Amino acid sequence: MGFSASDETLLNRYVTNTDSNIYCVHGLPPEVVAVLFAYYSRSPATFRENLVKVVKEKDVDVRPEGTGTGLAGASEKARQFHEKWVVAYGHGSVAEHAVASIAIEDVSILATKAVEDNRLASYTEKSTRYQVYDRNRYYRPKNVTASRLGRLYEETGNHLMDAYSTLYPQVLEFVKGRNPKAAGVEERAYAAQCHAKACDTVRYLLPAATLTNLGMTANARSLEHAISKLLSSPLEEMRDIGLKMKAEVQKVIPTLVKYADASPYLMETDKALARSAAENVKAKAGGDRPVVLVDYDKRAEEKIAAALLYKHSQAPYETVLNEVEGMGEAKRRETIAAALEKIGRFDAPLRELEHAYYTFDVLVDYGAFRDIQRHRMCTQTNQALSTGYGYSTPPEIGEAGFKPEYEDCMARARDAHAQIAAEFPHEAQYIIPLAFRKRVLFTWNLRELNHFIKLRSTPHGHQSYRRIAQLAYDEIARVQPFLAKFIRVDKTP
Repeated sequence: MGFSASDETLLNRYVTNTDSNIYCVHGLPPEVVAVLFAYYSRSPATFRENLVKVVKEKDVDVRPEGTGTGLAGASEKARQFHEKWVVAYGHGSVAEHAVASIAIEDVSILATKAVEDNRLASYTEKSTRYQVYDRNRYYRPKNVTASRLGRLYEETGNHLMDAYSTLYPQVLEFVKGRNPKAAGVEERAYAAQCHAKACDTVRYLLPAATLTNLGMTANARSLEHAISKLLSSPLEEMRDIGLKMKAEVQKVIPTLVKYADASPYLMETDKALARSAAENVKAKAGGDRPVVLVDYDKRAEEKIAAALLYKHSQAPYETVLNEVEGMGEAKRRETIAAALEKIGRFDAPLRELEHAYYTFDVLVDYGAFRDIQRHRMCTQTNQALSTGYGYSTPPEIGEAGFKPEYEDCMARARDAHAQIAAEFPHEAQYIIPLAFRKRVLFTWNLRELNHFIKLRSTPHGHQSYRRIAQLAYDEIARVQPFLAKFIRVDKTP
C-alpha cells in the first residue's frame, strides 16, 4: 500500500520508516500499540496501515509532538478493545504488547527482592558495589515502630548503618594500602576499583531494610501478576508498592491492569502451607554446604543428543530417542560435541540444552542472593530471610582488624530479629543484615547453567556468588563430567 503525503507525515512521528518491512514503533500509548499488534491476528493490513486507519476513523487530531495528546481517541478505542477481548474473553496474550517502565524508589532491599520475583520482566537496581548508602535511609515498618519493639528496631538499624558508614572509609584505606596503584593505571580507574572493593566488603552490614531504587520494565500481563502478588503480601510495604504501581501503570495502560487485585488464592494458600510446614517439618535450620545438587536429569546426554538430532530430522522424538539410546556412548557424545565444541566466547549454547534440568539447594548470603536472583530463566523457591543459617564474613574484615565490630553487629541483629520475630515474624526480616545466609531452591536447565556459571564465576564478580557458580560447576562435573567440560568456568582464586 502506498501512503499519501499526509499519511507519511503522520507515520514518521510513530514509526522509524515507511518503506521497509521492518521498523520500530515509538511515541504511541502502550495500549494503542497492543491493539495494533493484536490486529495482526485477524487483519491482513500492516501495522502502519492499521495505525493510519485508526487515526482517520476516530478523527484524531494528530498534533506535532509535545503539543497535545493527539491520540486520545485511539486510546479510548484501545480501552474498549481491551475491555472486550482481554478482560471479557481472556485473550491475555494481547496484553504482552503493552509495556510500561516504572521507577520504584525509596523502597527496602527486601521489597525489591519481592518485586523482582517475576520471571518475565527487566530490572535495574541501585548497586551496593558502586554506591555508598545513606546512613539514615532504611525502612521502618509502622506496626513495629509503633510497638514496644520500635526502639529496639531503630537502635539496631542505626547501629548497623553507623557501622557501615564508619567502616567504609577505613576499609577503603586498607584496600588502597594493600593494593597500591600499579604503574600505568589511571588514578580514576584505580579509585573506582578500590571503591568497589570497599563497598563489596562493607555491604554485608546493610540491613534488608536499607532503602534503594529499582527500575522495572514489563508487559501488562506480567505487571498484572506482579501487582497481584504484591497486594497479597503480608507486609504493608509490599502492599503499598503494589497499590502505587497499579495507580501509576494505569496512567499509561489504563485497562490492562485495571483488575489486578489481592489474590485470596495466594493469601489463603500461603497460610495453609505455612501451617502444614509447622506441623510436618520438624527439622530446623541446618546443613552448611553452600551448593547441593539434590536432583538432576540422569538421561541428560541421551535427551540432549536426541533433541539435537530431532531438530534435523522428520522423525518423532520418541523414535529419535530410541535410536540415540542404541547408538552407544561414543557416537552420542560425538553428536553433543559437534553442537558445543565450536561455541565462541560470546555465543549462547543451542536451546536443545534446555531439555536437561538440575535442581540445587543453595545456601548463600542475602547480598549474593540479590545477584543470583537475576538469573530468572529458572524456577526459584525461596525461604524467608532469617538468622538461623549464620552469616558470611568477608576476609578483608578480619584482615583489616575489624572483626570484633563486625561480629558485634551480627550478634545485635540476631538478637533483635529473635525478639521482633516473636511478634512480627514477617517484619523481622527487615533488620537482618545482608551477611546472613538464606536458602533458595533453583531448578536450572543446562543452557541457563552455562550462562550463570560463565558469567558469575569470573574474577570481576563478587567473591560470594563466584563461589556459588564454581560449586555449581563442580556438582555438574561430579555427576556428568562430559557435559561439564563444555561449560566455561573460571576457577582462579
